[in-house]
Amino acid sequence: MIRVLIVDDEAPAHTVLKAHCAKIDDIEVVGNCYDGTSALTFLRQHPVDLMFLDMQMSDLTGFELLQTLDAPPCVVFVTAYADYALESYEFGVTDYLLKPVRYARFLAAVEKVRRYLGRVNGSVKSGPEVSPDAAASADASSGAETAFLSIKTDGVTERVEVGRILYIEAWGNYIKIHLPEQTLVERRTLSDLETALTDHGFVRIHKAWLVRLRAIDAIDGNRVRIGKTELPVGAIYKQKLRDLIASDSV
Repeated sequence: MIRVLIVDDEAPAHTVLKAHCAKIDDIEVVGNCYDGTSALTFLRQHPVDLMFLDMQMSDLTGFELLQTLDAPPCVVFVTAYADYALESYEFGVTDYLLKPVRYARFLAAVEKVRRYLGRVNGSVKSGPEVSPDAAASADASSGAETAFLSIKTDGVTERVEVGRILYIEAWGNYIKIHLPEQTLVERRTLSDLETALTDHGFVRIHKAWLVRLRAIDAIDGNRVRIGKTELPVGAIYKQKLRDLIASDSV
């Protein structure tokens, strides 16, 4: 069971997040705090796995609260402010949600939390798990169609669901398509795929790397982390990455 603390100074935000959490069997809301000071008190007295944290509160900002904690739990920012999205990843937060929080987007954040907690604890938390494909399907149910990419490798054409691709690497005259369970190689340019995948949540972060934005687990300075892999962010691509994260549009 994932124990959740909601920290927000607005009651409607608590109502929305509690309703989303109630739909997921392995999530339990163990506390509701309406300012940073009460959150600090609660965290000293109660074990928490995940904190949904507002950015602007009456006493402390979300960043100030995190700086106060020696060992913060897994954190997902939930805020109306898009300006701090990129900076938040430098604090090691798991995800950044803009209000009003759509349920499909909430599910995607929860899946990131599960992956993080699974790595930290050495096992996945109990309860029915929403797979990355299921999260993609949840997005599809809110209006986006499932997209596929045809990849020709070793003379065989494979149909790959775009939502399963983590990142794509330029490799000489070829590209490597990195999936959770395998890597496919095809003779094609990265620029060709960048054009095809821009509308499906992919962003160029470097001349050699194209990544699916929602596959990013963390941003640390000029690097992004996807699972255990760290990739560099080129200087000319950093602003576009910042804008896409802030827009929450993919």
